[in-house]
Amino acid sequence: MRGQKLYNEIIKDGGVTSTHRKGRSNSLLHKRNECLIARYYFYGYLKNKSYEETIRLLVAEFFLSPNTIVNLVQTNVGLLQALKDKGPTQYYFVHRWPHFRWMT
Repeated sequence: MRGQKLYNEIIKDGGVTSTHRKGRSNSLLHKRNECLIARYYFYGYLKNKSYEETIRLLVAEFFLSPNTIVNLVQTNVGLLQALKDKGPTQYYFVHRWPHFRWMT
């Protein structure tokens, strides 16, 4: 019967024995944010896109709302400043994230 396994695990055996943590992975979120900041920098600085165009492109690429993107950029302003200080060329982006199209 549906739900019997859960019933048996909780009621009869004393609890669910799951050691796997569910939810979002912090390391994957960090990688996503790093890539998003790189794209933000690339569009704004190297391609001279307007702010609105940059946000629109990021919305399409990362499937996030404009507000979420703005919040992520504000939260990761340190990454953006480090990227600006480094002054990378297009070559850096092409080799760091080869799965993106950097020749737009």
